[in-house]
Amino acid sequence: MKKEKMFERLVDNGFDFLFKAISELKEHPKYSVIHFHAAVELFVKSRLMYEHWSLIVTKRQEPDWDKFVSGDFQSVSLDEAASRLDKIVRSGLSGAELSAFREVAKHRNKMVHFFHEAHSAEESDRLKQSIIKQQLKAWYFLQQLLSVQWYDVFSDWHDNISNIDLSLKKLHDFLQVVFDSRRSEIEDMTRNGIIFEECPSCGFDSQQHEGDLKKIYEANCMVCGLSEKCLKIECPDCQSIVTFRNEGVGNCQSCGKHFEPDNVAGVLIDSAAAHMAAMDGDDSWDSGNCYDCDGYHTVVRTNNDEWICASCFEIFKSLSTCGWCDELNTGDMEDSYVTGCNFCEGYAGWHKDD
Repeated sequence: MKKEKMFERLVDNGFDFLFKAISELKEHPKYSVIHFHAAVELFVKSRLMYEHWSLIVTKRQEPDWDKFVSGDFQSVSLDEAASRLDKIVRSGLSGAELSAFREVAKHRNKMVHFFHEAHSAEESDRLKQSIIKQQLKAWYFLQQLLSVQWYDVFSDWHDNISNIDLSLKKLHDFLQVVFDSRRSEIEDMTRNGIIFEECPSCGFDSQQHEGDLKKIYEANCMVCGLSEKCLKIECPDCQSIVTFRNEGVGNCQSCGKHFEPDNVAGVLIDSAAAHMAAMDGDDSWDSGNCYDCDGYHTVVRTNNDEWICASCFEIFKSLSTCGWCDELNTGDMEDSYVTGCNFCEGYAGWHKDD
């Protein structure tokens, strides 16, 4: 069987499990959890297989094509897959994404080994609300991966992704109970100056935001529990407020201006201070590279002397200079003269052919 065909079957299988999970939620919530977990793992493994089939095989086994085709192999765990996506594929999961998928796995294990059917209608409703919150959050992150970060890999399944999203949004009514129970608390907090905006996961005006610009903060939803790293800046074209979620890529909702991390970096940095420092021969305001997301010159210094990556929104206290190429970087640069950094191979790489 060709690798391309096996990849397609793996993806199709993932969507089968997703649709099955949604159809079982009301009557068989236990099986919904189990099938949703299977779908998440299949999509993560699909992305690995797109890179190379051997990446699906656990490190405890020697990759063997014949055994792989026959299904006689042990596949990677979620954490092992996440590590390979990051270190080999170079298109890894964010901390929020991995955390949401781990919660699905934890819930699945509980259902398989310890679950007992709910004994009352009230218990059943609470169980369904818990499962829906978890699945909506996990789907939000999975959809972002399939539709944005891994778009080139899964673009042929755009209709499936849209249909899944529509089906999950129909479960909105289950979370209305949660929102109603916290409505008065949200209203009190709003009167006290707390900002709430529509949560992209559950659709309620229940995600808590901050009003300060050019500041990374955690936006937490009081209904479904979605937590995101957010940043607000003023659009340089129309002066509207633009909110970025988890990464420095987005569009202004007012004028349509598109932003990439280098645009966000240009807004975050104090250009006057950077210019004055450069005039004095001070390179401490130069932009740096992010070891976490492999961003090139996406890390900039802000007025409060923090370093922020405009790509992945990680915050750093300081940067270090690569001993070989003199680039500013996050991470440990102690041995960089020999080993290099993310953007050079160091002394060892430069002389490897000598």
